[in-house]
Parts: sequence; structure tokens; C-alpha cells
Amino acid sequence: MADTMPIEEIGREVRTIIADALKRPVEQVPLTASLESGLGIDSLAMIEINIALEARFRFAMPDMASPADANLKTVEDLARFVAAQLTRQKGRAV
Repeated sequence: MADTMPIEEIGREVRTIIADALKRPVEQVPLTASLESGLGIDSLAMIEINIALEARFRFAMPDMASPADANLKTVEDLARFVAAQLTRQKGRAV
């Protein structure tokens, strides 16, 4: 089935969610940006981002107070993490 979302599309969605949470244009959220030091994502912003990711992609994000909790350093790391969660969820839904 071709119902899996390409990583590029997941990356765009993740960038948009982060931009909305930080109230800045999506152009200021490149895939290469560091979540904490580059974008200044703190624990409150991470919670908001997690909730938005769960709502958008319909899966439960693990509890994490900061991106470092899940070993996520960049926006691209977060997009790949979401892609892996979607793949894992699809495997269970069979």
C-alpha cells in the first residue's frame, strides 16, 4: 500500500508545526536547525510540539521534556523520528 508519507512531506509538516509553536515563519525553521540551541525549543514548546505532532500524525509521542530526552538534535532528527513512529504504527495496524 502506498499510504505511507514520504520523509520530505513529514519534514515539511514537522517544520510547520515547529514554526507554529514558536510563532515564526516556516522559512526560519530549516531541517538542519538545532532544536534547542538553534531554535530555542524549551520544555514548554516541546510539549506543544508533541501535542501537535500527535494530532497531525495520529500516534502517541513518548513523554519527553526536551528534544535531548529522545536524542533528537535537529529538526530533521525529529522528522525522521516521526517517520519511524509512523512505520512502527503501520506495522502494528495490520
